[in-house]
Amino acid sequence: MGLGTGLMKSLMFVFNGIVWVLGLVLFVVGIVVLVEGENWNEIIDGKTVPVSVLLIIVGLVIAIVGFLGCFGALKQNSGMLLVYAIVLGVVILVQLVAGILAFIYSDEAKSLVSESLVEYVKEYDGDTNKNSVEIMNVIMEEFDCCGVNNATDFLTLTNSSIWNQNNVPDSCCKVMQSECGWQYKSDDDNIWHEGCLTKFISIIDNVQYSAIAVLVAVLVQVILIVISCTLRKDAEGLIA
Repeated sequence: MGLGTGLMKSLMFVFNGIVWVLGLVLFVVGIVVLVEGENWNEIIDGKTVPVSVLLIIVGLVIAIVGFLGCFGALKQNSGMLLVYAIVLGVVILVQLVAGILAFIYSDEAKSLVSESLVEYVKEYDGDTNKNSVEIMNVIMEEFDCCGVNNATDFLTLTNSSIWNQNNVPDSCCKVMQSECGWQYKSDDDNIWHEGCLTKFISIIDNVQYSAIAVLVAVLVQVILIVISCTLRKDAEGLIA
């Protein structure tokens, strides 16, 4: 085995280790987006689901490919290296699609959520039998937030004929109790003051960061394809 072949094998191990880690990162990010985004699906037309599922699938495939790349380089098996290069090429295309979707849907999702949350607060009357009220309550409970931009939205955005504007919903309270949000004050430490839109934007930013991770992974994987093809050529030369 020549020095060049040994160096390429070492690079395959190092880069595939990086790819394996990046795959796990994308897999975990996909799960986080899927779990934390499920309460937003109804107000953004379910767009968190396809993006998160795509991240999970791609992340899992990348992790598997990274493992196979190490094994293929170790054995320097011509057929395995060919399959590895082909699969990795397909993965690159899927990753690019996932990254593009993450960026495309980010601004649209922010706009949709902002508009929907404003409408939900305007219609808020505390009746948990209403779908919009229930959704708003679940979001505020799950994300530890209150209102769209902050808790004062229940003073400025609500309809005074159906909601007492001196109150915030109990779902805004840090410790939920009956009427815990009544007669709240702006410095009240018992309620969450941060708006739910801010919380959602942080989730969108995480998706965008994952898209950046995808681009980094693509660059590494292009190098891996070149190396795997070179190793395959060397392996065929040894067999010949």
